[in-house]
Amino acid sequence: MEPSQLLQLLLIFVLLLLHSTDADDPSVDSTNPTSSSVVMNDSADDSYKNPFKSRMVIIFVVLDVVGLIVVVWLFILYYKKAKKFNKEMKNRDSEEEQENEEEIEAGEGEVVGGKAKGKLIFMRNEAYFELDDLLKASAEGLGKGNFGNSYKAMLDEDLIVVVKRFRDLKPLSTEEFGKHLQLIAAHNHPNLLPPLAYYCSREEKLLVYKFADNGNLFDRLHGGRGQNRVPFRWNSRLAVAQAVARALEHLHLNTKTETMVPHGNLKSTNVLYTKNNTIVVSDYGLASIIAPPIAAQRMVSYKSPEYQNLRRVSKKSDVWSYGSLLLELLTGRIPSHTAPEGNGVDICSWVHRAVREEWTAEIFDHEICTRRGSCEGMLSLLQIAIGCCDKSPEKRPDMTEVAKEVANIQAVGAEADDDFSFDRSSFTDDSLSTNPSIVLADA
Repeated sequence: MEPSQLLQLLLIFVLLLLHSTDADDPSVDSTNPTSSSVVMNDSADDSYKNPFKSRMVIIFVVLDVVGLIVVVWLFILYYKKAKKFNKEMKNRDSEEEQENEEEIEAGEGEVVGGKAKGKLIFMRNEAYFELDDLLKASAEGLGKGNFGNSYKAMLDEDLIVVVKRFRDLKPLSTEEFGKHLQLIAAHNHPNLLPPLAYYCSREEKLLVYKFADNGNLFDRLHGGRGQNRVPFRWNSRLAVAQAVARALEHLHLNTKTETMVPHGNLKSTNVLYTKNNTIVVSDYGLASIIAPPIAAQRMVSYKSPEYQNLRRVSKKSDVWSYGSLLLELLTGRIPSHTAPEGNGVDICSWVHRAVREEWTAEIFDHEICTRRGSCEGMLSLLQIAIGCCDKSPEKRPDMTEVAKEVANIQAVGAEADDDFSFDRSSFTDDSLSTNPSIVLADA
């Protein structure tokens, strides 16, 4: 029975009760014509009041029941609508997930399914092509990133691009979105990978980059461990540290406000090797367009101690991310805050503990412990990393100072490149205090 029908029955029930009360009123005698006269005495007064009180009690009880029925009815309606809404959202999410999986698994296909209309907006003069060319290009899914899916699209033999389909952005207009991306693309540095073009509509937001042919630092550092792989030696790692420091210094010098984080998402998967093995840093400046709750969940700078404790980020948050990257280079371990599968170690705390407990020699990856003369440089880079990872942002050096110190570390000369295992006892904790600009912070 519907709630409206119950209400109708309750109203009829109230009327019947009222009528029944009148019929049973002892003060009214239909057979005696004189019974309608009013007798002013105590018994007459009681005979008038008692039926009236009975009727009022019945009315209030019925109204309470009616109110309860209405509340239950509203609750049922709310429950049905909420259940329907949740079901629709689940169906929508499952459809989107299935669509994304199909797009990623497809070896060839269209990047955005032919749905996009309009023009690509180019921000650099390095290449030019139409949106239709991009839609028709064979696409290979590269996986689901922090902010959406990425695809490798081959336009011709000499032009391969990466297309990022963004999700979870701030509610920006087309003009605002374009303004933010123009600022990102305006950075001109040999160790930065700027976006080539973008596309913006209500349904789709795309960012196009040149494809880095030789992979990323994460795969170079961690891929093929325990198998036949080309060792990643000290000189190569030092070159990465110096290139990334130069790129970050440029970003920091060209970012006006101290409260803005210039890169925001520095990690080994965002350090790339181009076709000629130039080291470039990608995905910088995206904090300006990503919705804040998503940025706080997924961007590396938001894993810093100052955000965990004070809910704020700044340029020094990038310095902390750079220090963590240096420790990843030196140790060969994956930091927990950047591990793709959620595994890894709290690398800053682990290194602090190793230094405090005087087993510094065990910190370094064995692949860089085979070069004559690299010991001093490794210790110097470790000192810089520890200073960058200080829990207090105010105690961390700025990127200009860091870049200068890293640039001063000398690579091992070619005449000393023969593999040779040196005595790890040369890594003493006393050597960590030789540089007065670096202070070991408490873990």
